[in-house]
Amino acid sequence: MDNRPFSDKVLKPSKDSLKKVLGKGNDLYDELNNLTLRFKKDWNFSKSSGWMQKVHDGKKALYYFIPLNDSFLISLTLREHEKIDFLSDDDLYDLHDQIKTAKKYSEGYALRFLIDDIASFSKFITLIKKLIEKRSQQPKNKHY
Repeated sequence: MDNRPFSDKVLKPSKDSLKKVLGKGNDLYDELNNLTLRFKKDWNFSKSSGWMQKVHDGKKALYYFIPLNDSFLISLTLREHEKIDFLSDDDLYDLHDQIKTAKKYSEGYALRFLIDDIASFSKFITLIKKLIEKRSQQPKNKHY
């Protein structure tokens, strides 16, 4: 966890400490946070990852946010039908290889994004907007 500033279970991230650690990445985090205002956000501690924020709808995670020094990681999973749809989406062309080769787990296909500049954020934000839209169109009682 060499680049994970919140690896001490006792020191849960605060708004101020997060802003300081994220540095230049804080504005990108704020934009992502504003995009996901309707989602619940809970901080959880993991021995392997340190503190991470789960962004979810009350049941299923949309993504996990892991703060790093001057950057952050986003970890998420795509469901089978989302993967298929996104592989035919020209707006996500730059991510097709990553989506195609994502490892399958019981929760779905795992993707990780290191957000350390506007270019990496731009690719990711297009995906997350489409994922939010797709999941908001699904019937609430139907889980994939």
